[in-house]
Amino acid sequence: MKISKTIILAVATLMIAGVTTTACKNQRSDNTSQASEQAERLHQRGDNTSEATTLAERQHQRSDNTIEASCTGSIDHSTWKPDASTSVEFSAFPKTIDQWKQMQETLGTEPQGAAALQVMAFELYRNNCTDGEEALRLNNTTTNYNSTVEWLREIMGNDKFYARPYIAWALLNGATPENGYSVEPPFSINMKVDPNKKYQESQFLKGTVIYLLIDSKGWDTNWRGVEVVKPEGSKYFVVSNCPALYTQCKEAKTTK
Repeated sequence: MKISKTIILAVATLMIAGVTTTACKNQRSDNTSQASEQAERLHQRGDNTSEATTLAERQHQRSDNTIEASCTGSIDHSTWKPDASTSVEFSAFPKTIDQWKQMQETLGTEPQGAAALQVMAFELYRNNCTDGEEALRLNNTTTNYNSTVEWLREIMGNDKFYARPYIAWALLNGATPENGYSVEPPFSINMKVDPNKKYQESQFLKGTVIYLLIDSKGWDTNWRGVEVVKPEGSKYFVVSNCPALYTQCKEAKTTK
């Protein structure tokens, strides 16, 4: 059978067209695949952005938990200046030993800071004995640490006639038995240099003992004595004596 050249040309043309069409389909398929991959990458980047946002939110939440603290007025570290007054203000009581240590970094280089840190450690001990004891160990001489913890175990105990678990609050400015020692933050502790006790050099501690008085309405006598010293080689002041701070305060008229 003879096939005309015209038919052969026609068939060839159709075959070429079919190959071209198939190639275009394959190319569109490849493009679709690439587009899908690109979309997936964009989606993944979107997930990462979301994760970064969440991380930023968590960091912001952590920063919101930071306690602010500052001192108003100053206490001379070496020269006795009777009745020199100061106040330590803080936005919240530390709830963990790490937060308390942050407060020590902020306040501990000042004598009034060590006194305020003692009050904070009392409240920390109330909520977490382990953390509280560590804070007290860091903020006291060894001798005063032992006596303070011994008395706190009693004052924070279960004896309803003796226990005063809110004793730290009794040392805050504005706190009274009548208001249940309940005050709103920011909290402050007002204190002054004892006008009747000059600074003394301690050979044992190798530092200058400073006598401070905290103003409080929680006892019959307003001014509660606390002795602080910066031992040789220490970065921070520590408490060397403070029985007036853990002596039983007046009972709160309302429960805190």
